[in-house]
Amino acid sequence: MTSTNDLFADQGPAFAPQPDRLEIVAGKVVASMSKPSAAQKRFNTLMARIDAEQQLLQTLRHAMDTHVSAHAQALHQLGAESVELCKRMVVYLDQRLQDLAKPKGLTAVRMLLMLCEQVQSQQDDAQIDAIVQRYAPTDEDDEDAQEDRALMRSLLESCVGSDFAQGREFDSPEDMLHAAMEHEQRKQAAAQAKRDAKRAARKAAKGPSAHEQAAAQKQQDAQAALRTVYRQLASALHPDRESDAQLRARKTAVMSEVNAAYERNDLSTLLRIQLQEEMVDATKAASLSQDRLKAMCDLLAEQVRALEQDNAQLRMAMEHQLGYPAWQRYDEATLLVLMQDERAGLEEDIAHMRADLQRVQDDKELKAWLKEQLRESKANRRSADMLDMDDILHAMMARR
Repeated sequence: MTSTNDLFADQGPAFAPQPDRLEIVAGKVVASMSKPSAAQKRFNTLMARIDAEQQLLQTLRHAMDTHVSAHAQALHQLGAESVELCKRMVVYLDQRLQDLAKPKGLTAVRMLLMLCEQVQSQQDDAQIDAIVQRYAPTDEDDEDAQEDRALMRSLLESCVGSDFAQGREFDSPEDMLHAAMEHEQRKQAAAQAKRDAKRAARKAAKGPSAHEQAAAQKQQDAQAALRTVYRQLASALHPDRESDAQLRARKTAVMSEVNAAYERNDLSTLLRIQLQEEMVDATKAASLSQDRLKAMCDLLAEQVRALEQDNAQLRMAMEHQLGYPAWQRYDEATLLVLMQDERAGLEEDIAHMRADLQRVQDDKELKAWLKEQLRESKANRRSADMLDMDDILHAMMARR
């Protein structure tokens, strides 16, 4: 193989072969006559990390494609069953409230409306809508709600300013809180954009720093190294230069892979294609300058960061959809356990709902069940209110 086809032959007298030669063997740079340099070791480490991250990426995507669809279908079925049981409870409570022989002191309206909200959040149902209209809040309830909204509005105006509502009316204190938080986030984003613009103007006036110039030069060197590898590959593998139809078809396929790798700055794939095509003789490799090797390392390091970011985004998606810990390296067995636990939790909830439907058939148990549910609802609401107040305090601190 002549040096003109060698992807790792630097051009010009400044890159003439040195006594200690570098060789490309199985995708790694090794020293043939001396101890590997720091750049050589870094090159090998980066190639190994790219292999590991690419393998992890493939594994994560396979898991998402293989398990998520079936899991989502199972959750959908369980969710539909849960909504149907909730609807049955609503209908039963409605019937008991309208029954003239209902137990004395039965106050199930609040619980009934809460269950209606759960059903309506999942599906449109005319029967549930009619029940909600039947038990619409009274004028007295409206006065209490107005008082709650006025109190929340006063609190929020003291925290984020009186302009957060912008003329809007709110149905609940929760809606008002969300509007205030969005208003505060927009203000912070606008302030940050203003600071960024001032910083950019100062930088433009000063010109690029020495560090920025060095970083730009490093980027240029890395792109030059990638471009050299690509051009030499394109020259050796161009299908138009192949007279044999079978070989031309094969080179067309390989060249398509080369073009795709070049478009995404994938140096590691170009190096592996070079080795696959035997364009470098491991026993007689051309010398590789330290500067060029460092430029290749910079490009490989960018690949590592991009792959790590892709993997992190996939793990975040798995955490959002499946509860899989985003910080954890992928383990399929752990993922399957988490999905099974989620389904088991829903199945347990459904079993409780079925038991509750049986329990409330007895008037005494119905009243006891309503008290339990209302206590639990109040406790959950207090917890949510505390979280909302934490959001408000955070917004106040961030504004100062």
